[in-house]
Amino acid sequence: MKLGTIQMNAQETVIGRVDDENAVALAPSSMEDLILGGEAALEDAEKRIARGAAGETELIDLTVADWLAPNPKASKIIGCAVNNNNLNQTAHRPMVSPMFFMKGRSALTGHGKPIQILERHGRTIPEPEPVAVFKSVAKDVGEDDILDHVFGFTMTNDCTASGIKFGEDSIALKQDKGLIFPHHMEWRHRFEDDNYLYFIYHARSKAADTFAAMGPWITTIGEIKDVNQLHIKGYVDGELYADDYTSNYFFTVERVLSETTTWFTMEPGDCVHTGTAVKGTDAFPQGNLGIDLREYSTTDVEIDGLGYLSNPIVDARKT
Repeated sequence: MKLGTIQMNAQETVIGRVDDENAVALAPSSMEDLILGGEAALEDAEKRIARGAAGETELIDLTVADWLAPNPKASKIIGCAVNNNNLNQTAHRPMVSPMFFMKGRSALTGHGKPIQILERHGRTIPEPEPVAVFKSVAKDVGEDDILDHVFGFTMTNDCTASGIKFGEDSIALKQDKGLIFPHHMEWRHRFEDDNYLYFIYHARSKAADTFAAMGPWITTIGEIKDVNQLHIKGYVDGELYADDYTSNYFFTVERVLSETTTWFTMEPGDCVHTGTAVKGTDAFPQGNLGIDLREYSTTDVEIDGLGYLSNPIVDARKT
C-alpha cells in the first residue's frame, strides 16, 4: 500500500494510491493518526483504496495534487552521515558506528515543491536516499527486531549546502596555539603543511527550510522485499547522476535503525534517512559530490518500489 499526505480544501488530507494518477481520501486526519491506528486503520485504508479502484468512491487527481511530506509533523528526522562504501573507502579511519545528524520538521517539503537555496548557502548538493518511518515507540531495539517497529519507507532528497558547511559553519584551530589534542586528529588524514583542524557544524547546511524534500508516498513495510537491496537513482534536469543500491551501504539498514534507538527514543511517525546514494555514472563520475544544484532547474529521486520524488530548484541569486 502507498500512503501520502496532500493539502486539499485548505486541510491536511491523508490519501491512498489507487493508480499513477488517482488516489482516495482516507479516514484519519493525519498520517500519525493512521500509523497509531495500527492494523485496523490499514485494513480500512485498503478497503477504501479498493472501492476507489472499483469506481465506488470519489477519486483525487494526483496530477494536480498539492503534496506535503508524507508525515509533515514528524517529531524527529534523523540522517545517517556518509553511510556508503564509496565514501568510506577513502576515509583515513573507517567509522565504528553510524553517525547521525538531525533536521527539524520545518525543513520538510513535498513532491513538486521548490527547494530554496539561499545565496549564503553557496554550492549545494543533492543526496537521494530511502527513509524509514517508525510505527511504534522503539528504544534499545536490536537489529533482528528493528524492522518490526517500521511502518514503511519513503524517499528524501537530503540537500547539503557544502558552501556554508565548509565556510561559515567551520572553525579552524591552529596547532601552534596549543588548541589541538591528539584525539582530535586521529580520524583525519594529514598532510605535512596541514596546520588546521576544522570542526564542521551542520544545522544550516543540512536542516534549512526545504532541505528535506520527502515523499510522495510511504510504502508499507510488507511490500518491500529487501531493504538492503533497494535501487536508488538521482537525477538533475532529467540526467542520471547517481545509480546506487542500499547494498552499497557501509552499515546495513537494520544496523542504522537499531543504532538510532540506542541514542533516541523513536516514536510513531519519526523518520530516519538510512544513507545516501553516491555511486556516479559515466556522465557524472563523481556522483552527487560533483553536483551543484544551483546549476540546474530540477532534482529528482527514484527508488524501485518506492516511487519518484521531483522538486524544482530556486536559486536566490536568480530571483
